Amino acid sequence: MPLLVPAFIQHVIQQKAGPLAYIPTRASLGWRYSSYTWNATTKQLTVRIHDQHYKLSNTNHTIAITAEYFGGTLATCGDGNEKSYQVDGNKVWSSADNLAWRCVKGAQGRIVKILASGGKYPAVGLAIIAASVKRI
Repeated sequence: MPLLVPAFIQHVIQQKAGPLAYIPTRASLGWRYSSYTWNATTKQLTVRIHDQHYKLSNTNHTIAITAEYFGGTLATCGDGNEKSYQVDGNKVWSSADNLAWRCVKGAQGRIVKILASGGKYPAVGLAIIAASVKRI
């Protein structure tokens, strides 16, 4: 199975984001890597994937996966959730229909919040993508 995020892009992300270099490893059939952004000021990495059945300009079919430091604890990560899921051994939360998230203990023990959001994608699908995110 091909990588969701190309190996070269993974290397570039790793060089820029360091301890926040987290990428999705799983998506629905037809979804492909689109782009990434690293904001050094806010320490936020966003990787975008897009459903290839739609034009790239149609952002309703784009999912953004973001990794950022979380100021709370693992126990408070789920605050504000409407639903929770257990996916591949990972606890994932969601609110509304277009946001799912989870927290992990990252490098140097800092808590990292992983968020998956997308316009037309169901929360359970976003939860599966958020659960698949791994540090590279």
